Amino acid sequence: MEASSTPRGREDVREALIQAASVLFAQRGPAAVSVREIAQHAQVNHGLVHRHFGSKSALLREVLNHLAADIATEVGATGAGEALGGLVGSVMGAASNQGAWLRILAWAILDGMDLGDLQDRFPMAERMVAAARLDPQGPLDPEARVTLIMSVGLGMMLFAPFLQRATAQDDVQWARSRQQILSLVMRDGTTTSQPGD
Repeated sequence: MEASSTPRGREDVREALIQAASVLFAQRGPAAVSVREIAQHAQVNHGLVHRHFGSKSALLREVLNHLAADIATEVGATGAGEALGGLVGSVMGAASNQGAWLRILAWAILDGMDLGDLQDRFPMAERMVAAARLDPQGPLDPEARVTLIMSVGLGMMLFAPFLQRATAQDDVQWARSRQQILSLVMRDGTTTSQPGD
């Protein structure tokens, strides 16, 4: 579909609305964007948002699910016996839609939205839990281990510029710090040394 053409057909209209909402939600946050603005950006009638999604909240959920699926596609197909470390590295390296996904989540948090209802498909989290079950390490259950990894990883991605500047790290040191932190988290935050050693 050309950028200047009006979307026609159910799938083209849905895709145009998802793409428009992705851009606008990432720029200004879901609460600050109207259904009319999304439709105008998608070059369709605003009534089509309700026809295809039912509500702006349902469109937001579809946007987050769509971006999560795009990240999973960029990471690649699931492999048999997939290693958690390699998978986490691939997820951290997936760039195309991860920034938009993170910004929309951050805006939603700031807007006081219930994050438990924002997304209902989590392909990468499911793959990471499956990989963690194949390679149990440390004291944490696979789900807790993936929660720890995701918490640290999402925080580092979302707050990277602030964290890097606050700790006075150049790009080389920041890359090294990220790797060290992720390596520690991959081991469930456990180390062989004891406090005071």
